[in-house]
Amino acid sequence: MRCVIKKKGQVWIETVIYTLIGLTIIGLVLAVALPKINEKKDEVMIGQAIQAMGSIDDKVYEVQRALGNRRTVNLEIGKGRVIIDMDEDSISWVMDSDKKYSEPGIEVPMGSLNILTEETDPWTVTLKINYAVDIRFGETTVGTKELDSAPTPYKLMIENAGKSDEGNLIIKLSIS
Repeated sequence: MRCVIKKKGQVWIETVIYTLIGLTIIGLVLAVALPKINEKKDEVMIGQAIQAMGSIDDKVYEVQRALGNRRTVNLEIGKGRVIIDMDEDSISWVMDSDKKYSEPGIEVPMGSLNILTEETDPWTVTLKINYAVDIRFGETTVGTKELDSAPTPYKLMIENAGKSDEGNLIIKLSIS
């Protein structure tokens, strides 16, 4: 009888030890792999943001052809925020990232898009397009408008609203 009890206890001890070893190995693998997985996800998100900013830029230039021209962009903001700056006449996409996308502190041009990576924890990546037209959001002519990440896409309406008193072309943005 005594031999049977000893063997049962030994089996349970071995099971617990093997389980702990297995959990430790899984924890070590996750500790090494998880930062790389997050970095790759952020790289994909930055790529999608660059495509979205390119789409917005294309629509802004399309509407400049004629007064009253309108275009709609489905803007999915999965991470970060889009900032429409009416004082600087620019549109920016700012996001925190585990990926150092470019050389920190140096603005890198990519067509009309400028990419700036700032050294924070985590990295802050800013994608910015400056325009030579008067950007407005609705009837607002000064300040900024922020669009935060949302589960559903924004319907960004881009419209040629004519010329201002100073003779600058007005591009009116709105959410519908």
